[in-house]
Amino acid sequence: MKNYSREIIFGGVLLIFFVTMTVYYLSVGPLSLLPTVIALLIFIVGVITFIRQIINRKRVLETGEPAEDEFTKLVSVYAGNQAFLYSMYLWLIIFIFNSSFTKNETMLGIGILGSASIYGISLWYFKSVGVKNE
Repeated sequence: MKNYSREIIFGGVLLIFFVTMTVYYLSVGPLSLLPTVIALLIFIVGVITFIRQIINRKRVLETGEPAEDEFTKLVSVYAGNQAFLYSMYLWLIIFIFNSSFTKNETMLGIGILGSASIYGISLWYFKSVGVKNE
């Protein structure tokens, strides 16, 4: 049985970081409630994903399945390809409307978060539907 101490320590450090940031935002009084809510939602999704990955890895090790098969690699390649293409469109739209952003950091943050979201959605889509053999 594999020792999960590294994953648990990493998760604990992330948890402490996000709890500290949440307490800081609540004590300072955020300028807007929307960034705080978005940060908390991202944190919750991240923790759920982290826990789910640990549980899946443990199940895979217990059943003796290979950690990564050909389908997983193929899905990752297709999802990366689609995410790259759609991220270019996202960045094009962001740069077209760059005058509506008050700060460059906001523009970059939306672009990076959008690109990561596009990859996650693409990965989920190809894992659900499958990949067409061409």
